Amino acid sequence: MAKIDHAAIRTKSYEDAQKFFEDVFEMHMWREIGEKPERKCWFREGIQLCEATEINTTAENGYDHISIAVDSVPEIMEKIKAYPVSIINDHWFSLPDGTKIELKLLENWKLND
Repeated sequence: MAKIDHAAIRTKSYEDAQKFFEDVFEMHMWREIGEKPERKCWFREGIQLCEATEINTTAENGYDHISIAVDSVPEIMEKIKAYPVSIINDHWFSLPDGTKIELKLLENWKLND
């Protein structure tokens, strides 16, 4: 059996991306390596940020989306309004770098699915 360890996201706005995942999802960074402009950090909750100087947001970036289980989807959708994200629908949004995020209700999330 295998479980996902983390999802890596390229970002040109490294500090802003860190703040976003810390503030909106209350994630906890546990490791950071490298020097600007090639820093990387990992959050205990499974997100890795990879600093990049350029990102082609119109091209396929190697994955479709990241799904994050949360206590309250409406609460998270309200929190993201303070950030430069694009809302797709009532439980999907896109980060400025083109990464799509799906929110799932934690109580419906099954570890074995």
